[in-house]
Amino acid sequence: MDRAILSFITAFAISYLVFPPAIKAFHRFSLVDDPGGRKIHTKETPALGGVPIFLGVIISLAVWLPIGMIATYKFYIVAISFIFILGLRDDLSPVTALQKLLGQIGAASILFFLCDIRIESFYGLFGLYQMPLWLSYFATVFTIIVITNSYNLIDGIDGLAGSVGLITLLFFGCWFLLNDKIHFSFIALAFSGALLAFLNFNWSPSKIFMGDSGTSIVGLLIALYTVYFIQINAGLPDVATFKFKANIGTPIGLLIIPLVDTIRVFVKRTLAGKSFMEADNSHIHHVLLSLGNNHKQATIILVAIKVLFLILVFSLRRYSDLVVLPVVVGTALSLTIFLNVTYRKRRAKMDSGSKESTQVFINKTGS
Repeated sequence: MDRAILSFITAFAISYLVFPPAIKAFHRFSLVDDPGGRKIHTKETPALGGVPIFLGVIISLAVWLPIGMIATYKFYIVAISFIFILGLRDDLSPVTALQKLLGQIGAASILFFLCDIRIESFYGLFGLYQMPLWLSYFATVFTIIVITNSYNLIDGIDGLAGSVGLITLLFFGCWFLLNDKIHFSFIALAFSGALLAFLNFNWSPSKIFMGDSGTSIVGLLIALYTVYFIQINAGLPDVATFKFKANIGTPIGLLIIPLVDTIRVFVKRTLAGKSFMEADNSHIHHVLLSLGNNHKQATIILVAIKVLFLILVFSLRRYSDLVVLPVVVGTALSLTIFLNVTYRKRRAKMDSGSKESTQVFINKTGS
């Protein structure tokens, strides 16, 4: 347990020390994200935050992960490193959506076949249990890809992706630690430490963005731990202290912010006849900004909702999916409807004010 905690501290310390010189170097070599277009930042800002994060994690694991465990976890590190390199390549010179998808399928396949990370059952949901191998593979790869990209999509304002990633990985790291999966908690806690360091430089006004190199590996890791959480949690006895009886509803509640945002954007773009891959400003954080919140306020609101759902699923840990799923989905739907109604009222008020101002101008010029 001490080594797992030290992995958190070491990753934080190394990443925290690396970020300042890295930011200067990125500026010096013009490795920055320019403002303009859909982008809401107003100055040149490096978007390679994944590099110091990854460096801090790798060094921390090299120091504290027991030698005998390196062989066990080498394929996890291979999958994460592969996605990091793909994300870094995208930050330096954009790759196509197809190339990115194929890379994610490759990483997910490594986790499925070589790490035995897989969704094997419906766990009694709708009266269904064991899956055939082909369906298990499809469900696992689909879940990993959806979660990875959902996390990527929330990286739109200062502090949001880092905060959501930190809370999620801290939960998983502590949960595996408390359930005697100590060595598996190393990676989660190391990334948590690195993300905490990152937030010191990403909190508004941001000095650096996470970039695809960061969101890709953190998103993949969250997806990996989500699937593994379902596996391990399902096998725990009902009397276990940290057993969550709802195997499906619990992870949905934990990932509610990126999942709801992805579903909301997908539905909105589909109804508008747009491609899901077509970027716009329809994400939840954009809506909060349009309601008059700044980056800090929007991030705090979404983080508070994240914590609310974390408390909710923990308080309902003794209830099955028949209870937890409706509660989680119903609460998320209610909050989404409330946000949409508030946004529409604000837009209607702004449009009304604009029309009144135009009419006053016409009246004055006409007279």
